Order: sequence, then structure tokens, then C-alpha cells
Amino acid sequence: MSNTERMEKLKNGFSLACDKAKSFALMVRKNIFTGITRRWLFNVFGVIFLVVVLLFSVMTTIIQNFYYSECISTLRGSGEYMARYFEDHIYPQYHSVSAGFMAMVEDFEDKSTMEMQVISLNGNTILSSTGFEIEELNETPDLLQAREGKSGSWIGYNAPSDERVVSVSLPLYTDDGIMVGSVRMMSSLRQVDRTLTSVKLMIFGLGAFIILLTAFTGTYFIKSIVLPVGYINETAREIAKGNMTARVKEIEKSDEIGQLCQTINTMAEELSQTERLKNEFISSISHELRTPLTAIRGWTETMLATEEVMDDTTRRGVEIIYSETERLSKMVEELLDMSRMQNGSLKLSVQQCDLLAEFEETVFMMSERAKSEQITIEYVPEEDSIPALVDKDRVKQVFFNVIDNAIKHSHPAGRIEIAARVQDQRAIFIIQDYGEGISEEDLPHIKDMFYKGSSQKRGSGIGLGVSDEIMRLHGGALEIESTLNVGTVVTISFPVQREDKIIAND
Repeated sequence: MSNTERMEKLKNGFSLACDKAKSFALMVRKNIFTGITRRWLFNVFGVIFLVVVLLFSVMTTIIQNFYYSECISTLRGSGEYMARYFEDHIYPQYHSVSAGFMAMVEDFEDKSTMEMQVISLNGNTILSSTGFEIEELNETPDLLQAREGKSGSWIGYNAPSDERVVSVSLPLYTDDGIMVGSVRMMSSLRQVDRTLTSVKLMIFGLGAFIILLTAFTGTYFIKSIVLPVGYINETAREIAKGNMTARVKEIEKSDEIGQLCQTINTMAEELSQTERLKNEFISSISHELRTPLTAIRGWTETMLATEEVMDDTTRRGVEIIYSETERLSKMVEELLDMSRMQNGSLKLSVQQCDLLAEFEETVFMMSERAKSEQITIEYVPEEDSIPALVDKDRVKQVFFNVIDNAIKHSHPAGRIEIAARVQDQRAIFIIQDYGEGISEEDLPHIKDMFYKGSSQKRGSGIGLGVSDEIMRLHGGALEIESTLNVGTVVTISFPVQREDKIIAND
């Protein structure tokens, strides 16, 4: 294999790995702040992160204080020794403060590890164990305490060298108990700070390792549990929407997750079979009902059209039979439409027609029925014609269902306002009633099959669902706005299409 082929293979492998990483990152990002992942993020990872940060702060503070305390303790021990040495041996021998200071500096043995400064009470005499002359006295807080007869310590930057140091100052007394000056023990913190930095880095590395380990195990948790649950949830949502072909992706797991996936898929299969059997039953029974209903309607029409005299009771009975037969026929047609819709076989037979003429024909037909129920339909057209490419029979079915609902849900002696116009290349039909309206709880489900909500009016609850599907196939919309005890506004909108444009059907 040539170098070029190897590079190409590596490039392809890297590209594939990047694509997988991006896909996983998108899924994690989609679920990161929801459900189980959010609880894990805040309750587990967040707590561990805070605990690690807290422990890092506490441990570094404790270790730093320990090292600094050891330095101060060492310096204080040396300072106390030199102060006693001056009081018990040097001053009784020389009986001179300046001579005693010089002897004290000369006798100091720890010059390699610390610096000793001897300062007179007035600050005029300053001697250092380093042998260098100190021109300016750095009056640190510990030195001020020593002048007050107390022992003091201080950590900070030494003025001449701008180096971090620790210093301890103690008062110097003669053998008569008279304070004559101060002794200051100083040591550089450079090595101590280096050691502390190393210790802090070790602790930080340990904390970072714990956090990364937690993140890694959490990522595995998300990948092995949360993401499959996300897939299952999406599939279950699709099944709930009526998509019985949705299935959970095969997950190679023998644990509860794998079993849940198999159960979901099995349930989907059972539901799909049940749905198919239901649709077949509805289609079969609807077709079986059409024949006797057609015969009953035909004979009642014949009886009502005959010239033979019938008494009022008989004629009224025949009219009721005819009316109920019409209602049953309409319900059977709706059931067939619903079956076609769910099987995906509800198709449109489109042709060029005057959409306004079809609408006005439906309005005229329904106006006669509205008058019989003492309801007034007010309609003033704003257009002469609205040419469109539609299935006129299905369109009239939508108009009939909407106006029929408006009449059914209007109060006696009420009115229905109807308008038609063209706006933004869309034909708009508005049907507004002032009847009982629809509650906020029922409104989102009003187009669902068989849903009637709290209404006690006659009807199958199929009409609006079928009408909505017909409008979808036309590329239009059926929008419903309603307020309980105020009324309902239904807006039907179609795209106004040219003759050469074909409507796309599912």
C-alpha cells in the first residue's frame, strides 16, 4: 500500500469518526437539559464537581497553612533562642547594646537557611547576618509588634529584593529586663512556594482526573441508557400520533433497555394489526350498510313522491324515515372517508371550477335548513368568481360539514355570518356563528376522530377530521377559533391555482 493510499484511508477513517462524534454530540445536546440527563448533570456531576472544587480549595489551604506555619515555627524557635542568648550571655558579657548586637550577629550559625536582622529600639542601628549594610529599614507588621514587646510574624514581599519572605520578630531585653531592640528572623519562600505549586498541581490533577472520569462514565451512561430511551420516546410519540409503521432501532442489549425496545416493537406490531383489522371492519360494514340504506332512501322518496293520499301521521313517519336514512348515509360516507384517510387511499379528483359557485350552492342549500330551525344566514360575497383547481365534491363536503356544525351549535333565532374573498393568492371562506362555542379544553382536539368533547349535539365526530384532511390534500387549511358561550369562527383557505398546476396528493 502506497503512502498516498494510507493517507487517504486515514483521512476517510478520521472523517467517519468525526461524523459519528457529531451525531452523538447532536443527540446529547438535544437531551442534555431534559429528563434523566438533566437530573444526572445537576444531581451527580454537579455535586461531584462542587465537592472536588471544595476539597481542592480546602486541601490547598490546609497544606499552604501547614508549610507556612512550619516556617514561622522554625523562625520563631531560632529567634527565641537568639533573644535568650543575647539576654543571658551576650549582654552580661559586653554591657553594651551595639557591641552585643555585633557579637550576636557574628555568633549566628544558621546563616545559610535564614537571615537574622538586629534592630535597635530607635531603628538607627540595623545589623544583618548576611554582612550587607541595610540602608533603609523595612518596618513590617511583625517588627512593629516586637517594638511593643510582643512576638509577631508576617508573610509578604521584602522591599529591597521584591521577594516573598516570611519573617518573625521578637523583642530583645537586657539581663535587667530593659527592652533595647528587636531581632527579626527572615527566610525566603521561593522553595516553599515551588513545593506548594507542585502539591497544588498534583491535587488539581487528581481533581481533574476525578471530574473527567465522572464525565466519561456519565457520557457512557447517556449513550447506553438515556439515548436509547430517547429513541424509544420518539418512536412511542410517533405511534401515539398514529404512525403504526414506526419501530425502535435495534439495540444490541440483553438488559432492560433491550427488552423494552422489543416490547415497544411488539406493541407497535399488535397495534398495527389491530388498526388494520379495525379499518377493514369499518370499510366492510360501511359498504354493507350502503346497499340497504340506498334501498330505504329510494323507497321513502318514492312513497313521498306518490300521488296517493297518506294521512298526516303516516307522511310524518315516512319523512322521519327519510331524514334518518339521510343522516345514516352521511355517517356511513364519513366512516368510509375516515377508512380511506387512514389507509392513505383518500385521493382527490381535481378539475378547474368556480370555487365561489360551489360555496354559494352549499350556502343556498343549507339556508333552507337553517330557516327551518329559525336561524338566519347572512352572506354577502365580495368576489364575482374564484377559479381554482380542486375536487369540487370534496370541497362541497368541507363547506357542508362546517356550515352544518354552525347550524347545529347555534342558538334558536340566532344568526350565522358568512364571507368569501381572495387575499394573498388564497381563497378565504369565513363562517362565524354566535352559538354555544367550544371550551379551551376541547378546542385543541376538535379535529380528532370521534372527538365530541362536552357537546351533546348529534353527530359522529368524524366530519371535521375528514374535512381537515381534505384541506391538507388541497394545500389549504381549516382553522377554528372559538370562545365558550360566545361563538365560533371557522376559516377555510385554499391556494388559488392555475389550470396548468397539479395538486400534489399524498
